[in-house]
Amino acid sequence: MTTPRAGAVWWQSPVTVLVLVVPAAVVPAWFLGDEEFLLLWRTPRSLTPDILLMLLAGGLTVALAAAAVLAAAPRRPPGPRWPDLDDRQAALLSRWNSALLGLTVLGYVAYVRSALGAGVTLADVTAVFGSGGLYTGTLKDAVPPVAGVTTLTQFGIATGVLSAVLLLRTGSRRYVVAMAAVVLLAVPRALLLTERLAILEVVVPIVVVLTAGVAGSRRGGRLVAVVPLAAVPVVAALFASFEYSRSWVWFREHTDWTFLEFSVLRLAGYYVTALNNGALQILHNDHPARWPYETVSGLWTAPGIEQSQMYPRLSGRSQEERYLEILQTHGWEEFNNSSGLAAPFVDYGVVGGLVFMAVVGVVLGLLHRSFRDGRPSGVLLYPVLFLGIIELPRLLAWPAGRLLPSLAVLVVLALVARRGRAQRARLCAVPAAGGRPAPPPPPVPVPGPRAAPVPRVPVPPAPHRPRPPVVAADDVEHQGGSAPPP
Repeated sequence: MTTPRAGAVWWQSPVTVLVLVVPAAVVPAWFLGDEEFLLLWRTPRSLTPDILLMLLAGGLTVALAAAAVLAAAPRRPPGPRWPDLDDRQAALLSRWNSALLGLTVLGYVAYVRSALGAGVTLADVTAVFGSGGLYTGTLKDAVPPVAGVTTLTQFGIATGVLSAVLLLRTGSRRYVVAMAAVVLLAVPRALLLTERLAILEVVVPIVVVLTAGVAGSRRGGRLVAVVPLAAVPVVAALFASFEYSRSWVWFREHTDWTFLEFSVLRLAGYYVTALNNGALQILHNDHPARWPYETVSGLWTAPGIEQSQMYPRLSGRSQEERYLEILQTHGWEEFNNSSGLAAPFVDYGVVGGLVFMAVVGVVLGLLHRSFRDGRPSGVLLYPVLFLGIIELPRLLAWPAGRLLPSLAVLVVLALVARRGRAQRARLCAVPAAGGRPAPPPPPVPVPGPRAAPVPRVPVPPAPHRPRPPVVAADDVEHQGGSAPPP
């Protein structure tokens, strides 16, 4: 059995993920009828065979485009290390990692201040675990976000990626602390504010980076290869634990389901109803003046643009209001995600949607190739985009406001790191005055583990040597051979 090289893990390929995830989400919806939809998720079935084929074709188009890019790319020999970062690049990422961690903490402090200012008490927090759960609690509505400030919490995604990369590069424990901090800060937000994605969007990129880094060793390669087998039950258990306070405490009082039945049906419902809601948008969200929204949602919801109501002014009505009307008329508001497989077809039609999916596949293929080779652009960006790949049947995560802050910072860092390395390579290639290539620049110290102090070895004193006798001046002949004058 051969072990994969660092960076090359079979389940991290966009082609593999899409070929497994997209049919697994679409095919079961094909065999569920209107009665099952109404009984399990209180919504009529709107998925026609034509729409299901369209969604399946869209997902496979992404996979085929990515596969074409990966097949056409020349196979680079493995480098001496993964990630392939020099000292200056690592120092740059280390400085930015510290700044982003501080901004993330600042965002969570703003959340706490917002909650305290709104009068949230400990009783409101404990009420989440009461008989009504988050259905009857008012905690989420009582903690309004602070525009432009609570958005800083999303820099936790970039902090996690940079910390994982620098941990592989330097081995410093400070980056373990940074990763643990952003994960632990996301737990109350996911539990109390029903933002379960707040944990996944931090943990998934970290896992992608760390598993790619340890895949080069024989033992690490074998463990990494079976990560999906352990990840599926772990994610299912995590989902069930958060659904306990989110909705189970209500369903326990109003249904005769067991907790296992509830968890399985709830998990399946998120994906099946997302596909169904996507079909509702394709069928009913097509007024003539509509501008693209789903594929560029982060633009319309950015701080400042959202407050200016730019999209309603251009399109004639609010997308959120229109989507809510569609759910109230044809679906159920409880399950309100719209599938990422449907979003391009809602915005651009059938042909435009397929073109959009092909472009996405090309980008994913290029970045995965760069990630596999350990280059900065792929190492920094692909782990975040990987989350969008596995979530594609449920939502289109890439253009959403949740990922855009971290993606924007990571794009800038990737460009700066690549440009700096290219400039240093050109300088080293220019011959110096003597006809030889210029020496490489000195290495930049990267914060890492503090070296142990070197013990001081006592130096023995020099042996005592007798000084020569002092000769009187009268006994020395005067220069020139004559005796000194009287």
